[in-house]
Amino acid sequence: MFTKTGIISLFAGLVVAVFTGISKFMESQNFWVDLTISKLLGDKASEFLINFTDVAVIQDSLYFLMVELPFSAFLIGLGVVLLVLSLFFKNY
Repeated sequence: MFTKTGIISLFAGLVVAVFTGISKFMESQNFWVDLTISKLLGDKASEFLINFTDVAVIQDSLYFLMVELPFSAFLIGLGVVLLVLSLFFKNY
């Protein structure tokens, strides 16, 4: 299960990265340019999730993950993590 999900996440990340690259190359301002998790969730939901905890290190990490990190990098990173997990957890 981790393997399939990891491959799908890697493929989706590459597709989003291609669309983002094409949009930046054409200098058009559309949905794909600067796509992040906070744009998908909305401002209020992302602010709530970031401010949910009082620990500054976790808040900074969540802010980077949700606001600054491109969505394609998030998907590619998630795919790599899932593929590494699939090496350790086998379905019997």
